[in-house]
Formats: sequence, structure tokens, C-alpha cells
Amino acid sequence: MKKLIVIRYSEIALKGKNRHWFEDTLVRNIHTQVSPLETIKIYKIHGRIIIEPVGNIENITSILNFIPGIANYSIAYQTSHDLAEIRAISKSMMQVFMDKTDQKTVRFKVESRRAEKSFPMNSIQLSQQIGGDLLQEFEQLSVDLHQPEISLGIEIWQKDRCIVFLEKINGQGGLPVGTAGTVLSFLSGGIDSPVASWFMMKRGCKVIYLHFHSYPFTGEQSRQKVVDLATHLNRYQPKTTLLIVPFTDIQKAIKENCQERYRTILYRRFMYYIGNQLIKKYKALGYVTGEAVGQVASQTLENLACTEDAAAIPVLRPLIGMEKAEIISYSKLIGTFEISIQPFPDCCTVFQPRKPEVHGNIKTLQKEEQFDYSNLIQETLGAIESITIDEKSPKLYW
Repeated sequence: MKKLIVIRYSEIALKGKNRHWFEDTLVRNIHTQVSPLETIKIYKIHGRIIIEPVGNIENITSILNFIPGIANYSIAYQTSHDLAEIRAISKSMMQVFMDKTDQKTVRFKVESRRAEKSFPMNSIQLSQQIGGDLLQEFEQLSVDLHQPEISLGIEIWQKDRCIVFLEKINGQGGLPVGTAGTVLSFLSGGIDSPVASWFMMKRGCKVIYLHFHSYPFTGEQSRQKVVDLATHLNRYQPKTTLLIVPFTDIQKAIKENCQERYRTILYRRFMYYIGNQLIKKYKALGYVTGEAVGQVASQTLENLACTEDAAAIPVLRPLIGMEKAEIISYSKLIGTFEISIQPFPDCCTVFQPRKPEVHGNIKTLQKEEQFDYSNLIQETLGAIESITIDEKSPKLYW
């Protein structure tokens, strides 16, 4: 009797002729994430991805919880088509569940799926047979086909293979990272931008982080906070690049040459000017920000239009309609909240205007920028620090 991990996807199944490419990308991501820590054999069969574990199965499932593209997975036992063996494994798995519960009654059902049509029973008949056996064995059980508390799954595969499992553990869902192109995400160190990055990874985007650092106004602790965030988020994608951009000289130039109330908007426009020079190198198809309408002065609709005007590629804002409480709940869910609330400032706090403009005008801002900053941009690009984060360690997952 062999123990397997059976991985299922949902959205990938809706793809057409390129479905196999999505599946192969997910297989590759799983292997990249798991193999440094545990030895596995991984393959596809009957619309499923199968892992045959060699090491600790709980360690493997801990990693699977973080991989986008996985709808759910089960720990299953493989047996033959022999009905007696299927019955024995089903009773054994149900017994383990019963030993752990103190409920007097348990609603259950059996769900069968038959990929091998030569099996003598159809799916309904097999479910009825095993369900009846379990009812006779366990007096606490009662059948509920609509709202069961526990479901026993049976899948009849080809070549005399069958699997039996007792639960489906939810995964991240979405699409595998790498199937939707590369984006540059402005990672500030706050609560919002890590959550926005996570949403885009779930949509299949490979995320490269762009952080603007204003040393010495924002110190080493602020820098390390962003490194910690990128490292934490690395569990959701196979490999991470963090670009740390020295931003102090540009902020000083804006302070010296532009009106005070426009500073924050101009900071953001210059972030896009720098990002625009990185698009080709990193093959980026979009920017990602943690902006939400009206959250702060720079995020009014007028000011969002003013900053986006400087971007050469689309600006993606997955949090745009969320309240702060919603964003915080997601931050706690993905584990970035405790890092984000560390009291170390980001670059936007440097030379902050006393009365920031809330109704910016694009033409006015373009006039404010009429000073020679081309050399400053080039010097900044030359001083960017690139950090590759490829950490795969037990502490990251369990």
C-alpha cells in the first residue's frame, strides 16, 4: 500500500489547447519548491498531479500550502482494483478519523470517480457499496450527500490502480507563477504592497520587487525589513529578485526644484521613470502597487492619474477597492503583517509636505519636472543593488 499526495487544480482545467503548459509550469514550480528540502517523485495522471514522497510527508504538505495554482490536495493510499482491498483501506482510514473525534454522530458520504471503465462497478455503485460497508462498521455514521462533515474519496485509475482519501486540504488556488508574465512590484515595507504582490503571484505573475531606499533618512533597519518581506514572500514563487534603488538624491532634487505640496506625487512619478528604464532588462509587462482609492492623499483618483501618467506599462492595483481592514486581514493571512508593522519608515516620509496636494493636475506636474534630472536618473540606475532570494529552508515553511 503506497502513500501519495494527490494535487488538484481548478482554473487550469478551464484552459484549452495550452492547458498542458500550465500543468507543466505547476509541476516545475512544485518540484523547485519542494526538492531542496524533501526528495519526491512527481508526475501527472488523470487531471491530477501526483507526488510520491520519500521523506517527511508533513514537510511536503507544508510547502504545498504556499504554491499558487494548487486548488486542493489529499493524502491518499494507493491500492489495486480489488474490492476487498478498497473496502479494507476505506475502513482503516475511517477508523483513524473516528479515533480522533468525540462526536456522537458524523455525517458522511462516499464520492467515487472511475477513469478505468472496465472496472465492474460504476461510480454510483461503488459509492453505495463502500458507503454501506462503512455504515455497518461504524454506528456513529449517517449519510448526508449534501452537507457531509467528512467525505471519503475513491478514484479508480487505469492499470489496476486505485486511490482512497479522506479529506481535501485547500491550497492557494489561482494560476502557477510564471504563466502570466513578469511584473515590477513597488515594495515599500508597509502593509499594502506585500499583499498586492501576493495577489499578483496568485494570478500567475512572476514578481520582481522594486524598493526605493532613502539612506541615511531611512536606515539599515528599513532596508532589512524589506529584505525580510521579500524573503517571506519567496515561499509563494520559486525565485525572487529584490532591487533596492537609492532614492535620496532624487528626493533632494525634487525638494530643491519643485513646490512642496507636489513632493509625494513627484516621488511616485520618478519611481516610474526609474522603473521604465528596467522594463526591457526584466521583461516586465506591468507595475504592481498597493494603492487603494482615497486611502492617503496621494491616492485620490486625480493623483493616481498623475502618477500613472509617468508609467510606460500598465499599473496594476489589486487592492484598489479594499478597505484598510480587509488589507490587514490578508496581510495576517499571508504572514507579512508582523514584519510590515515594524516601526521603520519608508522613503515617502522623507521631506514630507505639510499640506500635500490632493487634486493633482498632470500638466502642472509636468511643469514642476522641468529641471535637468537625466544624469540623476542614470546615476541612480547605476547604483541599484540587486538581491537574489532563493532561500529554501525548513524555517520558511514549518
